Amino acid sequence: MTASKKSSGKLVGSVGELEHGQSKKFTMRRGGRQFEALLVNYQGEHFAYINRCPHTGITLDWVNNQFFSSDSRYIMCATHGAVFEPPSGECIWGPCLGLSVQSLPIKIDDGQIYARLPGESDD
Repeated sequence: MTASKKSSGKLVGSVGELEHGQSKKFTMRRGGRQFEALLVNYQGEHFAYINRCPHTGITLDWVNNQFFSSDSRYIMCATHGAVFEPPSGECIWGPCLGLSVQSLPIKIDDGQIYARLPGESDD
């Protein structure tokens, strides 16, 4: 990996790896803290979020790596049934209505998907 690709973030997947409505967990690290995150494909577009419900701070998946509703339309929190829009992460139904899961900036370079934590340089 070249220095420019490394500074673009952590390699978390590749285009074509996930079909619509599929997700993939990964971890990010800042200092001594590790964050669990998820990469999703929604209608051919990729989005990444910290795997933490804005209501209680617990992980969203109801079964390991299962985040989408049965119709693959929404990301859901398994604990309280909060429903999130995949493109924005905004909660549109449930106890955290109007809040959002924390998004992670992603960059697609030569078919590879890189994520970084907010505030990290993209140089």
